[in-house]
Amino acid sequence: MTTWSKNATRKPETIPDDAGPSGRPPPGPLHAEANEQFLSELLGAELDDELRGLAVAAGENSQLLAELAYGLVEEGLVARHGGTVRLAESRTPRCVPTFVKLRLGELSPGCQELLKIAALQGRSFLLEDVSRMLNRPLATLLAPLDEAMSAGFVLATERQFVFRSDFLMRGAVAAIPAPARGALQREAMHHSGRSTEETDRRSWVPEYRAPQAAVVTEGDGGPYSRAHGLIMKGKVAVGTDLAQRTRSAPGVAEDERLDAEASALLGGLLLGREEEAERRAREILRERTDQPGDVAALMALTALSHLSWRAGELAEGIRLGRAAVRYCGGADPLWRLHFRLELAAKLTDLREFDEAGTLVDEAEAGLYEPSADVWHAAPAAMRARLYLAAGRFRDARRHAEQVTAATEQNAVPALLPLAYAVLSAVSLYTGDLPTAAEHLERARTSPGRDRDIRHSPRYAWTDVRVAVRREGPRAGVALLSGPYDRLPAERRLYVEDSAAAAFLVRLALDAGDADLKRTVLDTVNGLAGDNPGIAVVGLSALHANALAGRDATGLAQIVVQSPDPLSVALATEELARLHATQTSARRPRAVPAPTDPAAVVADGPAGHQPNSCWAVLSDMERRIAYLVSVGMTNRQIARRVHLSAHTVNYHLRKIYKKLGIGTRVELAREAATYSGAAAIYSVTEDKRSLGPAAAS
Repeated sequence: MTTWSKNATRKPETIPDDAGPSGRPPPGPLHAEANEQFLSELLGAELDDELRGLAVAAGENSQLLAELAYGLVEEGLVARHGGTVRLAESRTPRCVPTFVKLRLGELSPGCQELLKIAALQGRSFLLEDVSRMLNRPLATLLAPLDEAMSAGFVLATERQFVFRSDFLMRGAVAAIPAPARGALQREAMHHSGRSTEETDRRSWVPEYRAPQAAVVTEGDGGPYSRAHGLIMKGKVAVGTDLAQRTRSAPGVAEDERLDAEASALLGGLLLGREEEAERRAREILRERTDQPGDVAALMALTALSHLSWRAGELAEGIRLGRAAVRYCGGADPLWRLHFRLELAAKLTDLREFDEAGTLVDEAEAGLYEPSADVWHAAPAAMRARLYLAAGRFRDARRHAEQVTAATEQNAVPALLPLAYAVLSAVSLYTGDLPTAAEHLERARTSPGRDRDIRHSPRYAWTDVRVAVRREGPRAGVALLSGPYDRLPAERRLYVEDSAAAAFLVRLALDAGDADLKRTVLDTVNGLAGDNPGIAVVGLSALHANALAGRDATGLAQIVVQSPDPLSVALATEELARLHATQTSARRPRAVPAPTDPAAVVADGPAGHQPNSCWAVLSDMERRIAYLVSVGMTNRQIARRVHLSAHTVNYHLRKIYKKLGIGTRVELAREAATYSGAAAIYSVTEDKRSLGPAAAS
């Protein structure tokens, strides 16, 4: 693999002689082929699909294309494999939005305001929509509009205006302060009425090389069937009904019928019509032969994969999901998106983060194909979920916010509830309870979700944890015995969150609820028994049973073996609780009631509170400390946390300095006397390095 040094292409020979003083080519119309050729010559190799998509996204702005090219090299985002150059990291260079921001700053305040509001409407917009948003007469917008066109931001078509580049449109949206962006986006959707047939039909000028839609819908815009588009726009019940009518209508072309069949299955799953979906999926597979690109058969495999997963048959779910992905090469890229992201979600639950990330990358790369420049928020939603599971909270928040801020064709309103659920969980883990509750309410009431869509257990699960953090364990138990009484027996919960079983057992112990403890243990043990080859499920059951049985050896095994950072945090806290209780038993003293979430049951030298000392450690330092306490060597720890032995030793020196100690024996003693009185109620983190430490 070849990478480029930062200055390797500072003055490439491919830039024409009439380039401006900055060394960039002067503005001028460039077709997609010219963009690709320029970028290919600059990087010295053929471009892969993702890079070709970025070249096309630069539109007709050659300065923007040059900024993109230099940014790819200078930020180390490209790598060469054989004769092809590809993205080493799937993101836009930081210099691109900076370039757009600088260009915006050169315009008048009125023009900047117009462009930001127009960008909220999407790549194309109507001036009357902007007028309504700004509450200004149309005539007053002519001067700033003329300035925007002269500056090369937008051009006029026969009936509407179009941003000359995806990057220009996205940069204008990004220039809006984040706290205001979501609210303005919702207001823009309300004012523009983009769901109506009249305003959403696209009309490009002939010379503008936009991604060409193979099948443009009449009402939702984009290269997909109307039924498929309605479902992805969150109108699941309507889209599913349309798909069912289309598949049985006479005279429908074969590819349209297959798309309708697949759309009906997708919608049925979202609406919770599982028995009907399973019956139809099996019928489809019985009727089919090996036909390349048969999206109905591939969706049938995906549907059965999903239903097997829901039933706790994890190996079968993975097998069917892999089959759908393996044979989806001839399918439309938007259907490949579903198959790959569905499998990526399952692999994320199993903490197979590398393979899940690869599938997300492949799904996103497919969206850059000429007929599929839509729904880029879908991979962002899956990355948000992946990073949340990995404990990379900062990255999870960033990608979830991309979903909530996505505009027009890039948006997937059906995924807004998932994005808000991720934001709620991140806020919960970082201690911001008001924001966690606010995001949770948005997840429930998001305009992107059809009210008929079945509720996911993740919303109830987050609600329970917020209640526990706010009011203590009994508040959580009250929810679990009331509106969420089915949640403790929901196998899907323990697959999606490895720490859930241990959390609920700890909750049951603190509240004295033997029935809750028994339900959780029966469910997670049954799940592990049915899936003997799934390590993460076995560890989840081991964790819950070790906690219930006060088994220090089992808890230490979780610290050493679990790939889930939150499970490790809970296990280390419970080990500390056990050690502190044992110490207190040898040296009697008053101990706060265990049901008090603010209780601190620490012991040690007079006036010494290990809890306050331990809080200064980062997640990685705390984990290394506990691995030392269970007798592991630096080399063993290095393999466990994916660092070098030298780096582990460096972390140990920092730990010693922070805790004021000098030996491994003293560190083990600190670990034995530390009690966080319930990381179950408060997951701590290093604010300066939010996420990456926990992900290691």
